[in-house]
Amino acid sequence: MKNLLLIGAGQLGSRYLQSIIKENFNYNIIVVDTSEISLRLAKKKWEENNGFQSNHKISWQKSLPEKINNYDLAIVATSSKNRASLVYQVASKVKIKYWILEKILAQSIGELETIKNATANAKSVFVNTPKRQMKWYIDIQSKFPDKPVEIIKKGGLWGLACNAIHYLDLVSYWTNESLTTIDTKELSKDWFPSKRKGYYELTGKIKAKFSKGTELILQSLKNEEENILQLKFLNNDSCNIYEKKGIAIFSNGERIEGHQELQSDMSGPIITKILNHGTSKLPTLSNSSQLHAIFLKSMLEHWNKSFNKKDILVPIT
Repeated sequence: MKNLLLIGAGQLGSRYLQSIIKENFNYNIIVVDTSEISLRLAKKKWEENNGFQSNHKISWQKSLPEKINNYDLAIVATSSKNRASLVYQVASKVKIKYWILEKILAQSIGELETIKNATANAKSVFVNTPKRQMKWYIDIQSKFPDKPVEIIKKGGLWGLACNAIHYLDLVSYWTNESLTTIDTKELSKDWFPSKRKGYYELTGKIKAKFSKGTELILQSLKNEEENILQLKFLNNDSCNIYEKKGIAIFSNGERIEGHQELQSDMSGPIITKILNHGTSKLPTLSNSSQLHAIFLKSMLEHWNKSFNKKDILVPIT
């Protein structure tokens, strides 16, 4: 029986559990959260989804159990604040074979380094930016007529600070290019509280450049506008992707229908593949941290310019 450690029993942690329930393998799942309320709600959802009728053994803890020294997989489903110190503390107490870490990985480059050092002895560390492993996006890529040279993500209040990393990773995967620079000059300086308490969002535009010339423009508007992902190719063809509707339309008239898979569906198969084969289509920490470092540096500089501060952490998750 594989030992599975889930740190964080909030909404995201519950979605992981929802998907793990469906897996036929026998997992010993240890759910750890310092909040009694979060543990109680996660346990209720587990029971509502017939978790106790599954093959898995599960326990709910406010701290790491002392009797278990080795875990086959640790999932860190907490928010970005203090994640680096959390990962460090866990890694210093128990041996972890594989990790899955949530985005945003951290709130500074220094914290990224802490995470990398703390997980250095693991076989593999993966980051949960899953668009690259979703069938629909893979199918769309298979129909690319040429190399994408410009990609624009535009819409109303879609959570640019929180979700930009998903598109940075997707474009890196689609083009096989590494991120080189991010320009934040057209971002608003009016940061506002996000849905998660203690974190912030903003509107405006960022421009990201990649190593072979591809440009990604991410724009979030204050008014309610339809979200669209527009691709322009080297041969002047184009493609409009309507993610909420699940439709991609190429300029030659070809349509590819699909959907963005839910965390509550994806997680179980991802976990099982990692535990059985040691592989995943999720990006590795080494690849994702390169994206994160450039993004976090740019966003922290913009945060400090916006408020005339000298903070060392940018409060996004």
